[in-house]
Amino acid sequence: MTRDSSATTREALTIWRLFLGADSESAPAGVTAALTEGIPATVPGSVLGTLIEAGLASDVTVDGLEEDVAWATHCTWIYRTSVPRLGDGAHVTIDFEGVDTLATVRVDGNSVLETDDMFHAWSIELTDDAHHAHPSSDDTGDSAVIPALSAGKEWSVEVEFHPVLPVANALEASDPLPRADMYEIPFNQVRKMACSFGWDWGPTTITAGLWRGATVTRRCQASIDQLLLTTDWSNGASLSARLDIEGTADAVVATVVPAGGGEALASQRFDVAHGHLEFDLQVPQARRWDVVDRGDQPLYDVHISVVDDSGAELDSTHRRVGFRHVSLVQDEDDIGRSFEVHVNGARVWARGFNWIPADVLPERVTRERTRELVQEAVDTGANMLRIWGGGVVESRDFFEACDEAGVLVWQDFSFACAAYAEDDAQMMRVQREVADAVRRVGHHASLALWCGCNENLWGFEDWGWKETLGEDGVWGAHLYHEVIPKALAELDPRRPYIPGSPFSPDDGVHPNDPTQGTTHHWDTWNQLDYTAFEDKTSRFASEFGWQAPAAWHTLTRAMGSEPTSGDDPRLQRLQKHPEGKAGLARGIADHVAHLPTDGRGWYFATQLMQARAISASIGRFRSLHESCSGTLWWQLNDCWPALSWAVVDVTGARKLGWYASAQIMAPRAIIATSPQTPHALTVVNDVPQTWEAMARIRTVTESGDVLLDERIGLHIAADGHAEIAPSRLPQGTVAVVVDVEDKRAVRWLVADDALEHPAASLASVQINPDAASDVVRVTVVAKHLIRDLSLLAETHPALEGVRVDRQLLTLLPGEAATFTVTRMGGATLAAYEWRSLLCAGTALVMP
Repeated sequence: MTRDSSATTREALTIWRLFLGADSESAPAGVTAALTEGIPATVPGSVLGTLIEAGLASDVTVDGLEEDVAWATHCTWIYRTSVPRLGDGAHVTIDFEGVDTLATVRVDGNSVLETDDMFHAWSIELTDDAHHAHPSSDDTGDSAVIPALSAGKEWSVEVEFHPVLPVANALEASDPLPRADMYEIPFNQVRKMACSFGWDWGPTTITAGLWRGATVTRRCQASIDQLLLTTDWSNGASLSARLDIEGTADAVVATVVPAGGGEALASQRFDVAHGHLEFDLQVPQARRWDVVDRGDQPLYDVHISVVDDSGAELDSTHRRVGFRHVSLVQDEDDIGRSFEVHVNGARVWARGFNWIPADVLPERVTRERTRELVQEAVDTGANMLRIWGGGVVESRDFFEACDEAGVLVWQDFSFACAAYAEDDAQMMRVQREVADAVRRVGHHASLALWCGCNENLWGFEDWGWKETLGEDGVWGAHLYHEVIPKALAELDPRRPYIPGSPFSPDDGVHPNDPTQGTTHHWDTWNQLDYTAFEDKTSRFASEFGWQAPAAWHTLTRAMGSEPTSGDDPRLQRLQKHPEGKAGLARGIADHVAHLPTDGRGWYFATQLMQARAISASIGRFRSLHESCSGTLWWQLNDCWPALSWAVVDVTGARKLGWYASAQIMAPRAIIATSPQTPHALTVVNDVPQTWEAMARIRTVTESGDVLLDERIGLHIAADGHAEIAPSRLPQGTVAVVVDVEDKRAVRWLVADDALEHPAASLASVQINPDAASDVVRVTVVAKHLIRDLSLLAETHPALEGVRVDRQLLTLLPGEAATFTVTRMGGATLAAYEWRSLLCAGTALVMP
């Protein structure tokens, strides 16, 4: 296709300068001086990110010193750039994909736009026509006129960001809205990422900036103004498109080709009338997209071209898509009502994590970093990620990574843990946000479920909001039950939607009722113990967790040195949950009080407790294989060096909890519990093929003496499960050990506080370095039963970036295991140093 010489062009507007505005007395003198002439600012970007790049502010994701950058929140900031006037008669716009949050946009000194929503995409026209200028209320009529300039001159563009806190506080004073008790700042009064105001795992930053890209569009004849594209699989692949076209065009040509190139699978021309077009296109040769471990993930590029009557291209765009059908099944049954995500007609037992913004400054999360995090989830066996409502609708990079990996995405809209206004202006904002989200990411095959909010339905029922506001009070219900689903019914009708999580679909049922809908389980962490999961039930457990500190090097860098113990006051700076310290201490006291209590001992104990909590909680829900259909751990990732529920810290380092996740979330797994029999285990098979294998079952004493050893054949149906148990329990049995292929699970029949925890000896430890491949192998042989044997290589100062292939091993006497350590970076350690890095759930005696 020939591209017309006057075709629409788009250019990223990345180069800006950042200045301090008026009313910025809180800025340090050095910053004020440095910004007299402005400093370079890259867009996408933020004020705080730009200051960090310039060396004018510290990086809270490294040092955790949020108080050192708090001054920036109270300042006015100005971004400035210029756009050339080419004098070619083109219609010129700047499209801002994300403006955070309260800003005035000026062109040649004239106010043309006021923004109030971080989640909305904004656009301005650059024109010499005075009728297109939008003066602010204190401008005179003359000042609003943009004077005509000749070709070769420039438009001056300025975006002034105003502090958010004064506006939020004023709105709160006039019309207070409740929120979760631990959050003092009224984040729910403005449309800005809630967690930037501080959360129970994250710092307070409240930054500002052009956090998503800005693009200059020049149109001479016609351009695509809005494109909505969705796909489905029903008796084959189909796509639906809706376009708005600015200017004059005759037709649109839609072409579908395999991702990466190849012969067109479908191509069709559609005539355009009155600047609007809707069409459906069948793609009979396309292959079906499916979930990881259930099928392949073929993707296709959809090219949309706007053409004139001669067929010359005036504008074009493309989207990468996959074809599949997704549905949500909530059928009434003997328990209550199911909650099952079905893809291509089959139930997908959802295993995965909640995802938070991967940096306090979302614009800093690179495509590479996003893909690494998604892969971390996939490598545990996860097939679903839930994007939590206190953050943002995630980036294109994120959805592309999930499309390619076969990971389903549950996307919350940006409402969390608070009541929200429902006035006309708010409803308009929310309608725009939904439309923007669907247009930006609605074509992605991985996007399986929209959700209205996080915990707000629960908050109204149980957090005192009903008493404060009254039964008929305004708290956001109209948004979740009316505004959002109505918009989605128009824009994305084939994708499931739920109003919140937790939620119950039936009227009059508590939103966190375990017999239907989704549930959040926080009493275990807040008041009880992870062993309490043994009594939990759910149709879909979408939030639950247990804390642990960041990986050793991340933690000690933020603290300045090693912690002295769990009572080191520097730890509290990184602990945002008001009862977090007590929760960690309670877990240690209940389960591993016999372990060392110095800084390193505390570090291992807390990491171990999180790992065991993961096994207990996810294991319980997976053992309820027929009645429960999903489990999402809180949380996968972190945004700073926190003590939090994440299993991967802000640097990408794995906690011990990650390794526990990989054991318990594998598509085929042995679960160390069973809902029917106190000494049984559950074997689950979440793939569409039968699993036939031989299982070895042993009952053992605490020292590892084998009292019973037997084998049985397994035949586990596709997407099925089975209970497995020893034929009897000899006297003295404290644990049942089950091995199937390369998998092992141990069900402990005696509570931790009733065990003796004798010291366990290693018969040998051998260190085998392979300098050529930058790998070290540490092979151990057990003399006694050893529980949760781990190699904490990262705690050695020379091994910060290493990765260990396995952790949390339970070995019986005489058994050997090898830890493979990669990414050594040429570091060498003596044998005694490697031995010192070995830890277990009981004291280890070295050979």
